[in-house]
Parts: sequence; structure tokens; C-alpha cells
Amino acid sequence: MELRDALLGDVPMLIATGTIDRSTSGVLEAALRRRLEARHNIVFLDLSGVTDVDDAGLKVLRDWVQALGGRGWLGIIGPSPDVRRLLEAEGFLGHPNVRTFETRQAALVVTGERQST
Repeated sequence: MELRDALLGDVPMLIATGTIDRSTSGVLEAALRRRLEARHNIVFLDLSGVTDVDDAGLKVLRDWVQALGGRGWLGIIGPSPDVRRLLEAEGFLGHPNVRTFETRQAALVVTGERQST
């Protein structure tokens, strides 16, 4: 997995590509922990380039969402049909601290920002 930092509007965004598994989940965990320590209670995670997530990756997401409590949410952007099914089966997509967006543009709307043309 490759992970890049970005912003969507004024909200931190992580862009992941590849597979989130045991060998790469620590990178995602550290990045999410840094956002929480910086008091970013809303973070977008662009999964449009992710092909698979294993149990270790799911644990990282689950732990981070739980750490938020009721103070914020994780915005998941563009999961593939396979990743979406996995997230649904694990109960992520119905969790009150998780929001799902098909595209970055759809996610941008909730930030109150507008892209310039």
C-alpha cells in the first residue's frame, strides 16, 4: 500500500492505493493516529485505489473509528465494490462515525468548500 497526505477543502485526507494488509496496516495506523493527536476529528480516507483490505486493515479502521467516540467521523471515499462489500459486512458503513462518499467531489460538499473552476 502507498499512502499520501492531502487536503479535501480544509479537511485532512489520506489517499491509499494497493492492498491494506498486515504488512502495510501499521503505516495507516500511524497516519490516523497522527490525525487524532493533532485533534483532527474528521478525516477522509480515499480508498478508490485500494484493491483489498484484510483483517489487520479492518482492525486499524475499527480502532480509529472507536477512538473518535462521538467527536467526529471517518469519511471513506470511493471504495471498490469488493471493498465496499467487506466494509458493509463488518458493519462500518452503518456506523455513526463513518460516512461514505462515491467521489471526492461528493465529499467536498460536506466540507463547505467549493472547487474553483
